[in-house]
Amino acid sequence: MARLHLCELHDQPWFPAAWRDLLTDYLSFYARVFRPYECVAPLLAEALQRAGARRIVDLCSGGGQAVLSLRPGLERSGLRGLTVTLTDKYPNPAAWRRAAACGGGAVESVGEPVDAARAPRDLHGFRTLFTALHHFRPQDARAVLADAAAAREGIAAFEYTERNFLVWGLPLVLIPAFVWITTPFLRPFGWRRLLWTYLVPVVPLVAMWDGFVSCLRTYSPRELEALVRALPDGDMEWRIGRVRSLGLSRVTWLIGTPSVSGC
Repeated sequence: MARLHLCELHDQPWFPAAWRDLLTDYLSFYARVFRPYECVAPLLAEALQRAGARRIVDLCSGGGQAVLSLRPGLERSGLRGLTVTLTDKYPNPAAWRRAAACGGGAVESVGEPVDAARAPRDLHGFRTLFTALHHFRPQDARAVLADAAAAREGIAAFEYTERNFLVWGLPLVLIPAFVWITTPFLRPFGWRRLLWTYLVPVVPLVAMWDGFVSCLRTYSPRELEALVRALPDGDMEWRIGRVRSLGLSRVTWLIGTPSVSGC
């Protein structure tokens, strides 16, 4: 199936921030409880060690829990003392304050919008994107990778969706029911969450649609290889692959680290 860059609602500038935050709260809950990215902790740990990095700059963070769910696995790999900086084009300060409160001083955030393709040069650290690279069209995805290469910062992108509806068909159909079931466990639980989840089911329906579009947008390993080949020649080493995650799902990953010869 060819990649289709359809419209994900929650990454549109006109999408109401209140709805976006409710949706990213749900996605953060899923990442924290079910840990679909736990399987990539060894890969990220190795990349951080290769890059000599002790700070992760997470791009397109949403609620931030995807990257934070890897902290125990990274610590088991011997990476202690890591700090994580959360950033997004559409910051979610409330969610990030909650993450920082539980982070033991190791979680920070940037309150201003951060463009993943034009990250501030004073924002040093190994860059990560979780369920985010598919938001970018190929030329923009190349710009995200090229920006990290130009700054000589490592970068890793992980996606647990893929264009395989034998695996994803049923889970996508069940997303609204899953949102309804899990919402009482989300915090804070206020009237907005009740209104836009149950009375007017914006959040479950947008979650289902955006999940469907995410699958259609997700790059395959071959397409990621094409993105990397089109980058300007530089001193980066690129690796691409897939690893088994929850059930039948797989995480597609791309990791770039500055080469030693380029130092």
